[in-house]
Amino acid sequence: MDFHKPVNPSNLFSAERLVVVITGGGSGIGLAIAAALHQNGAKRIYLLGRRREVLDEAVKTLTSSPAAPRATSDDVATIVPVPCDITSPGSIKAAVAQVESTDGYVDVLVNSAGMIGPKHLDFYEQDSIEGLRDVMLRDWDLWETTMATNTSSVIGVSAAFLPLLEAANRRRGWETGKLTRARTQTLSKKEEDPQAKVDGDDQRLAHIITIASVGSFMRKATAGLAYNASKAAAAHLGKMMATMFAEWGIRSNVVAPGPYPSDMTTKMATAFPPSELPAGRMGSETDLAGLILFLVGKGGAYINGTVQVTDGGRLGVFPSTY
Repeated sequence: MDFHKPVNPSNLFSAERLVVVITGGGSGIGLAIAAALHQNGAKRIYLLGRRREVLDEAVKTLTSSPAAPRATSDDVATIVPVPCDITSPGSIKAAVAQVESTDGYVDVLVNSAGMIGPKHLDFYEQDSIEGLRDVMLRDWDLWETTMATNTSSVIGVSAAFLPLLEAANRRRGWETGKLTRARTQTLSKKEEDPQAKVDGDDQRLAHIITIASVGSFMRKATAGLAYNASKAAAAHLGKMMATMFAEWGIRSNVVAPGPYPSDMTTKMATAFPPSELPAGRMGSETDLAGLILFLVGKGGAYINGTVQVTDGGRLGVFPSTY
């Protein structure tokens, strides 16, 4: 190791020149991630979501923020709304085509779309076995929709964007294709693309980040049976993809947030006793931004196949499995 090499945090935790796709990017966690990347140099951010009006409002929110970069050159990030139903293969294919025609590659794909699904929280209040049965069977038809949104879409979207993720590796000078030996990075290949502007010490590979939840690991269903089960599956898919794509040079990590402000948590308290959440509060934009910028930046280049929990200690005070 070179202990004299300068360490610059603004370089380690930068999203500079990254092309990013975020599902569920119009609100909540997805929008917070977009804000962090937009403010820290991302070249282009594609926000995928079902409702065009929500996406358009998200673009206004991001671009009008005092913290947003000033549009003074072509290098400034551009926020692109992309209406997309992540449960529809045809809709996903159309979104991929739009990104491909504009940039031709994706450095980071964030699977952030999600829904709560059927509410089962009152099963803890039931005094009869019949009452418990009825609560567990409530809104049975919503299970399929919840699993499609929170789980199946992770594979559907990730698979569809694989060619563009590999294209990002190629642009950085990495050997592409399936390799069983060490992958090499040829700097001369970077120089062939004057628009790449990739630093010689940038060893990042293309990256998939799946937003799961602490509900993925909690045995107490604080958000409902379908939600916890679907997010547990999403987290495991994220880990499986790290192994599946190892020989292809594409990384996969999972982020498991605890309570953060979003449409899903509007009815939750904003302050918590230590017995429920040791931090005593919901997570903030800064809490999330720090983790995301680490993962997408050079500082996180060696991170692959992990689950990053950001929950203020919530999993430590509930029966959980890791």
